[in-house]
Amino acid sequence: MTARILLTFLLAFGLGFAQEHDADTHAADEAHAEATHGEDHGAGHGEEHGGEHDESLSGVIMHHIVNAPLESEFAKQWGISKAVLMMLISAAVLILLFGIAMRASRLKGAPRGITNALEAVVVYIRDEVAYPAMGEKWGRKLTPFLCTLFFFILACNLMGMIPGSYTATSNLNVTATLALITLALIIIGGIIGQGLGGYIAHMAGPPGTPAAIVPLVFVIEVLSLFVKPIALTIRLGANMTAGHIVILVMLSFIFVFKSVWMGLLSVPLAVAITILEIIVAFIQAYVFTLLSAIFIGMGLHADH
Repeated sequence: MTARILLTFLLAFGLGFAQEHDADTHAADEAHAEATHGEDHGAGHGEEHGGEHDESLSGVIMHHIVNAPLESEFAKQWGISKAVLMMLISAAVLILLFGIAMRASRLKGAPRGITNALEAVVVYIRDEVAYPAMGEKWGRKLTPFLCTLFFFILACNLMGMIPGSYTATSNLNVTATLALITLALIIIGGIIGQGLGGYIAHMAGPPGTPAAIVPLVFVIEVLSLFVKPIALTIRLGANMTAGHIVILVMLSFIFVFKSVWMGLLSVPLAVAITILEIIVAFIQAYVFTLLSAIFIGMGLHADH
């Protein structure tokens, strides 16, 4: 966190000062180039400059929603993108963290420190998320999945805040895959919990539904079944992308107004958004886990 804030200050003031200091020289160079090469070169220079601006803007946005490739030949050969790399790192960090916590619990007995904190989160997810949404029987069985979902998303969110890293959960391919896993559990859990016939019957509406509207209700239920993972995908991806875009907008004020003094406003705003992103990282991990539990519980129990 401290490194991110310091980097923000250094980049904002350093680049802003450099741009302000070189503004007159740059303008003079452009004027001299136009006088030397004529109007055609000036038009070409304008198009080139505009293209670079568009490419930069689209590059920042696309960087967060698609697979950003790595330069390594090994990574290209095995299809390892920045999102895949960050997910592997996040998974390794979680395995190491929980391994240390389990070892400490076995050696010291009563949980303390990080072990106690992790246990509190697991118990909360079990008692306040899984049990209310699915009941005790299915909640106990699916608590490991919900905990894995929560900690994995949280780790990816937080790893993406490290300067120079990549937010895997802002990539729609990643969020869509997580949502499809939830969709699979919704369908499989519903078939196991209600039986194939019962699961199909509950999609035709509750008992007593008029036969004339059963086809309409069935179509609506099928559509709603696939809307759920779409909502999960967009909610997580958009929220994790938005923070980075807002920080970019805040810092861009320095270059739009071409004044280093604008950093006195834009940098504190960027730091505030960075702090807010930490809260958002926890909230979005929790919301994705909570909604997944609710959706799976709706499939398990016909009365839902």
